[in-house]
Amino acid sequence: MVLLSGTPGVGKSTLLLQVCGAVGKEQNVVYVSGEEGEEQVVERANRLGIKADRLYFLPQSDLDLIMGELGQMEDLGMVVIDSLQTTTVEGVTGSAGSPSQLKHISAVLTQFAKTKNVPVIATGHVTKSFAIGGPKFLEHIVDVVLSFEGDRFSSLRVLRATKNRFGATSEVGIFEMKGKGLVEVKDPSSAFLSKHKPMPGSALTIALEGTRPLLLEVQALTSATNYPYPKRTTQGLSAKRTLLIMAVLEKLGRVNLSRSDIFVKTSFGMRVFEPAADLAIAASVASARLKKPLPKDLVFFGEVGLNGEIRAVAGEEEREKHAKKLGLKVASAKDYPTIQNLLAAIFSI
Repeated sequence: MVLLSGTPGVGKSTLLLQVCGAVGKEQNVVYVSGEEGEEQVVERANRLGIKADRLYFLPQSDLDLIMGELGQMEDLGMVVIDSLQTTTVEGVTGSAGSPSQLKHISAVLTQFAKTKNVPVIATGHVTKSFAIGGPKFLEHIVDVVLSFEGDRFSSLRVLRATKNRFGATSEVGIFEMKGKGLVEVKDPSSAFLSKHKPMPGSALTIALEGTRPLLLEVQALTSATNYPYPKRTTQGLSAKRTLLIMAVLEKLGRVNLSRSDIFVKTSFGMRVFEPAADLAIAASVASARLKKPLPKDLVFFGEVGLNGEIRAVAGEEEREKHAKKLGLKVASAKDYPTIQNLLAAIFSI
């Protein structure tokens, strides 16, 4: 039993249809949708160029009727339920998406998957904080939890495994949404680098997505404020860590931020919460405030401490190798022991 989560419009249905198309060439596949009608799904399948003779569509949200149809199928290779929150069952209290309904539905589907030895993939909604909607026991019942992430206004998507009873969770898949569907991006760092332009507030970092190094851009913007409490807004980064880094910049780096609204985000809708991004956040904010661009070929990674020290982070060797492969120089704890050293070297302050 697999649970696939993601924000609306990120491409969960597109991903699953492509998987169904591949499996449907060899075995019977049932795509159950309680959200979309048959015409919508068929239109998307045609647009994606899916030609699977053994792919069956079931526009149904009643669990009893769904299980009845599945029980009649032979040589079943996979079942897709889109989505858990729109599926209902009679005789169980609560409306669609309620804890009692979700608990019963997920238990029935999990039992079916194990009894019939058939993979069942169910989609689930996420909250504003990117947590899976519904009770936490959903994640404990299923065997695999996948998270499909990305900005709906950007073409890049990341598929992460946050739980996997049958394998590792240290790998990620990176895709690009195109007219014909999702296409694997084999070298995403080169794609990021080709679009990078040295401007004030732009800093490069290398994040580790599982065991895979990935070049990303951290962007910062500062503007004068007329309010007593300046705004501090982040997107794709830890808000608390970003506030901590700003405090270190102002207190120890002598970068005046007290009268500025500050906005910090990652490019392409990516999310980075590891401490290795601290140094890139500090460099981007300082660059934006001082209106000075950073060197185009410089990449930043390192944890910033409360005393201004820059600390080494996990996977430094992999990050350095990746930077060298891309023709980039590295700014890390090896080069700059403190945030003051970094600011003095780059901005002469």
